[in-house]
Amino acid sequence: MEPLYVGKTKDVFRIEEKDGIGHAGKFVMLFKDSATGYVMDKGEPTERVVFDSGYDTLVGEIPGKGIVDCQSTTYFFSLLEKKGVPTHFVEKLDERRIIVEPAMLFSLKNEAENFEGSANLNNLEVVFRRGYYGSLWRRHPHRKPGSFLNNLVEIYSKGLPNEPDILMRDDTLVELGVMKLEEIGEVKTLTKRVGDIVSEEFARRNLHLVDGKIEVGKKRSDGKIMVIDEISTSVFRACKGFVQDHKGNCINCRDCIETTYKDGKRTIRAKNLLTPDQIAEVFGFTSK
Repeated sequence: MEPLYVGKTKDVFRIEEKDGIGHAGKFVMLFKDSATGYVMDKGEPTERVVFDSGYDTLVGEIPGKGIVDCQSTTYFFSLLEKKGVPTHFVEKLDERRIIVEPAMLFSLKNEAENFEGSANLNNLEVVFRRGYYGSLWRRHPHRKPGSFLNNLVEIYSKGLPNEPDILMRDDTLVELGVMKLEEIGEVKTLTKRVGDIVSEEFARRNLHLVDGKIEVGKKRSDGKIMVIDEISTSVFRACKGFVQDHKGNCINCRDCIETTYKDGKRTIRAKNLLTPDQIAEVFGFTSK
């Protein structure tokens, strides 16, 4: 197979006829054990590594992570396909590899290379929110944390290493030529459908899906918009002990959610949030 991309947590290869696995021209995605995150108290005796998929810096490896990510991605892509949501998933090749359709990314080549700090826009991430939490509350601290949201969709450009993702306005995406207005509408409709399907799957396991993120692209053969990349347990936030009132708001939020405000900075955390490992355990994804 021809190597196409070596990433932090995944590698991508193009399938050739001589590989003998069929699907020539399609891609193989290999899930690795490497993990991103950040270091707390760097250089201090209390220094420790925190694994967090929201960061782009490699901080170590988690044995078996690639196997679990492959299982969960296969599971959720298969679920979405069954429900009529287009994805780039073709089939699982082995415990660490899946076969996918080639996709065109919503990206933008850097046109200002002579200016320091300029960069490519490599792709978009689309977030669906079913609970008032995280960066949404930090940006808009006007409603009660834990309030119900009916799949609020936000589109972000993927941040550079050690930089956060950037929230994009619809008008900006159109003006930059990254997306057409009708494509933005299609992506939002698709993402809301994904949020509903995945939320139902979590609810079947007595978990409440707070939010999640997906990547989208266009199928090279016909330009059809589809869900791409991976859907591992690290792209979801889910909690246990969620009890909703008649409006869908959590009545346990005061006992679960804590917020702080210091030096102009807001923080928010929920005691009942599950880690990606805990979500994987609930769904039965395992490397053993």
